[in-house]
Amino acid sequence: MRLYVKFYFNSEGGSPLETIKKMKSIGFQPEVGDYDASAPIPDPQNYATLVTKLHDLLKGSNVGFTLTTK
Repeated sequence: MRLYVKFYFNSEGGSPLETIKKMKSIGFQPEVGDYDASAPIPDPQNYATLVTKLHDLLKGSNVGFTLTTK
């Protein structure tokens, strides 16, 4: 299973390139296409941990996001 993230940037928020750089630090890889980044999720416990890390990482950056798992 993978967790896919789609970002929503605006001119008052964080830099897209800096956001991707930060995402890589917690295990995400950039994607081309419908999503901006993805990360593997080996089990349900890892899902909760990864989503929490993602939320903490983007908190206060004024970058919106949506999540999808496949």
